[in-house]
Amino acid sequence: MLNTNLMKTRILYLFLICFISQLNAQSGFTQNFDFNSTTCEFPDNERAREIFPLGIECIQRNIYLGSVAEIMTEIIKIDSTFCDAYYWAGYAFRKSDMNKEAVALYYMADSLAQNKSLEYKQNLAATSMIVGADDLARRKFEEIKEYFPNSPEGFYGVALTSTIIGDIDYGLENVNMAEKKYSQPNADTQLLKAILLTLNEKHEESLTYYEKVKNKYRKFDQFNGNYAMSLLEVGTKNNDEKMLKLARKHYNKVKNKDEFTEYMRNKFEK
Repeated sequence: MLNTNLMKTRILYLFLICFISQLNAQSGFTQNFDFNSTTCEFPDNERAREIFPLGIECIQRNIYLGSVAEIMTEIIKIDSTFCDAYYWAGYAFRKSDMNKEAVALYYMADSLAQNKSLEYKQNLAATSMIVGADDLARRKFEEIKEYFPNSPEGFYGVALTSTIIGDIDYGLENVNMAEKKYSQPNADTQLLKAILLTLNEKHEESLTYYEKVKNKYRKFDQFNGNYAMSLLEVGTKNNDEKMLKLARKHYNKVKNKDEFTEYMRNKFEK
């Protein structure tokens, strides 16, 4: 396999933004809160019952996130075993781009929840990747596979971490499982699979997946750069001038070429 860890940082940025957006969209708890819907048992404390709904309302309306953190911190002081307070404090910190603080709180929430919450593990894993805690992210994605085997997110997340850790074959194994578990074609998964195939030098197979997502991602450097690489390799192998021209066209669309490896840049700029 060639040493072509293509645009790793930007690849992760794109997929993590998509992943985090999905997590926000699927959080039904914030829309349907009641004291019986918490992951951990709610504290038997009047002050906690008074202020916790205020924090949830702020989250629902996406306002006063600093106040949310303060409310949840007060509740943690009342009951240090109440995992939901750690989770929502972490959520407030992540929404405020305080990702290291969010990871610490998500970690406590997930530990106290004792593997009962898919959402806790998802947010902990994704935010861990943002701060560079890749081993922790991989571990939590593996736990999602173990405790929530019907969810595609664990398999998808493991495949995403493969772009950092470098076990590309294992990444492909997992992205294939994610693809099967999604109820309908998922463009993010298809693009991740295409990039993993490029990294694994399975260029001809990758082209099928780039074609599937080109309408959605054609303006993204991550798509154009990796697609260009596979087009170049297949075009060179088949002596296909039309494909080589298309490869150069997509490479020229990449705005920040410095994020490619020197190996790849030399392929196009020699």
